[in-house]
Amino acid sequence: MNNDLRYLTAVDPQRNSIGRFQYLSWGEFTGTVNVSVASGQAWEIVFYQGQIVCSLDRAQPNRLWQRLLRTHVGYEHVGLELLFEAAHHSPWRGFEHRKSLYWHYQGAISLMTLAEIKPSAVTAMLTTAAQETIFDLLQYSQGQKLTFRSHPEIFTERPPIAIDTEAVIAQAELLWQEWHTHKLGNISPNKTPVIRHPVQLYRQTTPIIYQNLVQVITGKRTLREIAAEIDEDLLLLTRSLTRYIQTGIVESIDLPDLKSPQLNSQVLPVATAKRERPSIVMPTIAPKPIQSKLVICIDDNPEVCESMRAIVTDAGYRFISIQDATQALPRLLENKPDLIFLDLIMPKVNGYEICGQIRRISTFAQIPIVILTGKDGLLDRVRSKVVGASEFTCKPINKYAIVTSLIKYLSISAQAS
Repeated sequence: MNNDLRYLTAVDPQRNSIGRFQYLSWGEFTGTVNVSVASGQAWEIVFYQGQIVCSLDRAQPNRLWQRLLRTHVGYEHVGLELLFEAAHHSPWRGFEHRKSLYWHYQGAISLMTLAEIKPSAVTAMLTTAAQETIFDLLQYSQGQKLTFRSHPEIFTERPPIAIDTEAVIAQAELLWQEWHTHKLGNISPNKTPVIRHPVQLYRQTTPIIYQNLVQVITGKRTLREIAAEIDEDLLLLTRSLTRYIQTGIVESIDLPDLKSPQLNSQVLPVATAKRERPSIVMPTIAPKPIQSKLVICIDDNPEVCESMRAIVTDAGYRFISIQDATQALPRLLENKPDLIFLDLIMPKVNGYEICGQIRRISTFAQIPIVILTGKDGLLDRVRSKVVGASEFTCKPINKYAIVTSLIKYLSISAQAS
């Protein structure tokens, strides 16, 4: 069958959203379907030969993907930044003209291609997003008319992952039936609960329950986000709040989406097959200053520390090594270095945590921190940048790279610029 508008226009306008999506699946539709309601809520679903490629809640796409990354991959706060950087690093070219709208999907596929995320995790995220979209459409269709508009498109590449539409519909219908059976039809899981009458809430609960509710209901997370964060079933969580919502003690309100990240090209590796560096001509070390600057290396490997000591002292700078990560902050405060080299993988405390702790100390807010790691993945680069690292250098220790960092951050010319 041809993939054109006849698949939608031929459908009886009174048929529900499930029938429309089933029709798209049977007709092997390829393109985008926009769904909207009079109140302004809108969704988009991308199909390839009747299967769902990705779906998008136009109101809260960033909140959706941050939650998906937390639930299915384990990323906490760097998820969106990681997706954004990956989307611009090596985007999937299947629908290039819609790149700006679907950068979350582009980033997920890019990370999968780079082996940073498993295909099973990407499949789980896309499946969850599609199920939630169908669920939301079922909920909104109870009180408002859904408007469908289809846009047939040609993909330049076959999507690496596509979700079975029939399976998504079946699961979404099941979730909606449970939701409706428990009389939660007017409570949207995309809204956030806010305590409007704390005194009444306190009187109607025990002190322990009240404290738990106050910690959970902060007005900054949707019901779906709360359920994911406390690892609770969404239906059970919402049922526990229903009586307070119905009495007006707790109000369910709309919450704006999270801000989209900004592209930081310094996080990304050079996108070439080989990254060449000079191997013969070493950079010229700046003249040794009268009062030598101090470099500290935090690394649990004694051999790495000795290699760093030789390079740094030969360059004319003072050097201290810290091999016990738990002693890093006290030693840094005591010695106040001018440059820090920080290992990423250490026992007890990892480099991400230490870097974040250093940046929270006002004295070290601007001090250069160069991450040392044996891995050269996009994920590590983004995480390092997010926690405040200045630069990222791969192991094994390379004299050229270390000397380049010394000149960049400690030379007289660098200090003056």
